[in-house]
Amino acid sequence: VLDSHLFAANQRPAIDVGLSVSRVGGKAQNKTLKKVAGRMRLDYAQFLELETFTRFGGVNDPRIKARVNRGQRIRAVLSQPCFATLRTVDIIAILAALDAGVFDQIAVEAIDSIRTQIAKKLDMSVAAIVETIALQKPLDDNQLAQLVMQVAELVNQTSEVVAGERNE
Repeated sequence: VLDSHLFAANQRPAIDVGLSVSRVGGKAQNKTLKKVAGRMRLDYAQFLELETFTRFGGVNDPRIKARVNRGQRIRAVLSQPCFATLRTVDIIAILAALDAGVFDQIAVEAIDSIRTQIAKKLDMSVAAIVETIALQKPLDDNQLAQLVMQVAELVNQTSEVVAGERNE
């Protein structure tokens, strides 16, 4: 189910995960992508519900704040500028890093910078994994960990730059 509000919020594709049910989607999807995106759908749906209630403020529960924080990062990962497509391997790397909590402590705005740099980083660092995904072969846990490590390095570099810009 497509949602015009999600489209206007730059979520592409603008699929309402709470309302969409596909009989073939999971079968046609890359197996590694399906594996890393599994929990994200539930986390994002919970965030959308919590976001409505937290708009009024006064939420002091650390668990709710953490869920909202994570949901904001999921939204940032799902939002992409027009004509700024990502390869399947880039999406897998970002989603695996999201699932591993790599983005939990950085500014939401920094995710855009990571998205623009991810292809170059993966091509330079883990070309064999990029090729494996291009051949539509599944990745093992070690290969996924390598992708997460590459994204974590980008996050560290980006947060150092962001921190440096704030100090100037």
